[in-house]
Amino acid sequence: MLNIRFFVAWILGALLMYSAFYLWHGLISTDFYRVQYPKGIFLGLAAVVYLIISFVLYKVFELKLWEKITTNLFLKGALSGAIIGFILFAFTLVIGVGFSGSYSVKILLVDLIWQIIEQSIGGMVVALAHLFIFAPHFEED
Repeated sequence: MLNIRFFVAWILGALLMYSAFYLWHGLISTDFYRVQYPKGIFLGLAAVVYLIISFVLYKVFELKLWEKITTNLFLKGALSGAIIGFILFAFTLVIGVGFSGSYSVKILLVDLIWQIIEQSIGGMVVALAHLFIFAPHFEED
């Protein structure tokens, strides 16, 4: 598991998902203005969270379950990202972590779609790492 493919996918996936997060919440929707504590702490903790999300996304992508569903790397990446995105959306909604004080169906749907897109970007990075980075598997006797 700990090979160059893992590290490249993990770090690049986290960076791209974090960048998408910052683009959406910081520039497009300006949600960061509603953060009640220092932005540096918020962004630093968000970076740690995205490292964790990227790690979990890599592990979901590597599940043997996908062999029964598809062998297409990009479909595996997109589906892995969509699953993680939906779970994160549901988790943050249930525990009340979010930027919006009002939860209309329209806002929830937009947030859900963006979360799925954001994590699917990470899934595509994992798929690209599997396509372009050679990491031999050694079988144990």
